[in-house]
Amino acid sequence: MADTDTPPAGATASGGHEMTAAEVFALQPGLARLMPEIGDRFWKCYYAAHAGNWELASWQMREMKKLFRLARVTRPKYVEDIDEYLNDVVGPLTAALDQHDFAGFDHNYRAAITSANDYHDKWKKGYIVWKLPDMPPPGLDLTPHPPAG
Repeated sequence: MADTDTPPAGATASGGHEMTAAEVFALQPGLARLMPEIGDRFWKCYYAAHAGNWELASWQMREMKKLFRLARVTRPKYVEDIDEYLNDVVGPLTAALDQHDFAGFDHNYRAAITSANDYHDKWKKGYIVWKLPDMPPPGLDLTPHPPAG
């Protein structure tokens, strides 16, 4: 009896064809898919820092940076600008988080928003204007919690 779980040579389990590198690349998330998640993490980072939950704020920042690193791979035309943003703009934010300096963080955060929107303008996407939402995310407890254990 034939093994029906094994596709024939050159086919996939769904009966389609093996994907080329170009087809796999086309499936990778572009900035239109990544930026909403980046913005969501950036929003949560701000309000976690505002609440004094430095651990959560720092984690959100690290996760946001991971998304930008993914964007570097999937959309290489933006590499220089992403690197510049991460180094020159996000770097001071990370330093303020590490120092638990909300005043410095707030100042640099607002500059980061302006800078992000400047990049939107540069890439002829000026119709995209990100802003900090007026309220913290409702589905996340931002208060600091003692470590477990």
